[in-house]
Amino acid sequence: MRFASGTFTMTLPILLSASLLSAAASADMAKVGQPAPRLMLRDLDGRVFSLADIAYPGPERPGHQRQPVLLDFFGTHCPPCKAKLPKVIALHNEKASQGLMVVMVALLASEDREAEQKLRDFLARSPVPFPVVLDRFEDVGKRWIYDDNSLALGTMVLVGADGTIRAVGVSLDEDFMQAVKAVLPKPTVATATER
Repeated sequence: MRFASGTFTMTLPILLSASLLSAAASADMAKVGQPAPRLMLRDLDGRVFSLADIAYPGPERPGHQRQPVLLDFFGTHCPPCKAKLPKVIALHNEKASQGLMVVMVALLASEDREAEQKLRDFLARSPVPFPVVLDRFEDVGKRWIYDDNSLALGTMVLVGADGTIRAVGVSLDEDFMQAVKAVLPKPTVATATER
């Protein structure tokens, strides 16, 4: 990751496959420094989750406190997704109190009629402490992490509280963690007169 004029640019390491590398270069991928594409999905209980209610530009709206969001694009048929999950949970446990929201975006293969049940079974065995939303037809995945012919499962996208994409990566490496640290609200220091 490089810093340039106050924005982040991300260079992805070659970690998982040529598919991920080509996905990083795709015009359809989420781009650092760009506004986050629309994301509105239902969770496992049918409640609507809208990224625009949490991370958005402009002044804060009543009833919609802004905060940075880490989107983890996950598939139960993706071994790297499963391997990375304990680190994502640890990040949530460490940073949630500082304002970071983690959301698992579960991509359900449209050709797999049992995909949702497989996800529910997986989460029963390996529960997560953050919201899980369902991309039933991979429509959101195609807007966020799509290469010319495949989805780059395992990709994480960090969205700042202002709705701007701040980092895209496949691991919680040092560069990605620096981006996380940069989007968290800065702690306020009480002055002597406030104490």
